[in-house]
Amino acid sequence: MVLLVQSPIGGGKTSLTKLLSEDLGTTAYYEKVEDMPMLQDFYKAGAESRQAKAFPLQVGFLTYRFGQLGSAIKEENSVLDSSLISDGVMAKNLFNRGEFDEAEFRLYTQLSSYMTNLITAAPTNAKPGLIIYLKIPFSLMLEHIKNRGRDMEVIDDDKKAYYYDVWKSYEAWATSYAESPMITIDMEHIDFVNNPGDKVLVLDQIEKEMNALSLLTSDELRAIKKRRK
Repeated sequence: MVLLVQSPIGGGKTSLTKLLSEDLGTTAYYEKVEDMPMLQDFYKAGAESRQAKAFPLQVGFLTYRFGQLGSAIKEENSVLDSSLISDGVMAKNLFNRGEFDEAEFRLYTQLSSYMTNLITAAPTNAKPGLIIYLKIPFSLMLEHIKNRGRDMEVIDDDKKAYYYDVWKSYEAWATSYAESPMITIDMEHIDFVNNPGDKVLVLDQIEKEMNALSLLTSDELRAIKKRRK
């Protein structure tokens, strides 16, 4: 089983994936922006470039995630900071905004469904054993995006509206998703990056849930806590 960290843009996925995989002693799989050169073109001209690049970008991400997931399911409790699920949320948001051509969106959805069905039919089920959802206020999401300082993510009125719709899409997804167990971390009151106490609190919460779901034995849980000291 894989573990999936899910959140809107700038929600803390990469940071928690790193902390959790290190604590568990398992492999982390990251979304590497440098592996997706089309992302720069997607952002560069607002709605116009998003509409022009939505299909090739989403198919690029789909292919990238499919390869990652194929490797991740061969390991125990590998942690991913993105997935076919998150790609679907982003693609649906673009479609709802009128920035993903309907025919292309239907084709993307067919490809995504085919890939998902193919990999979940593998001997090792690709459905997440646990999803950790980082629930973040929109204002804090914007602050995180600004602080990481990527030129293509500079916040203007157009991007702010786009980010808001992304944020709403993830909130709606988290409310309705029921295919895998999920726990929610309230990022308004938790800072696991800068606060050591919060880091331990979050890791303990996740690993306790993993134990309850039989993803970690009690002996493994005790060993992790002992190693952490």
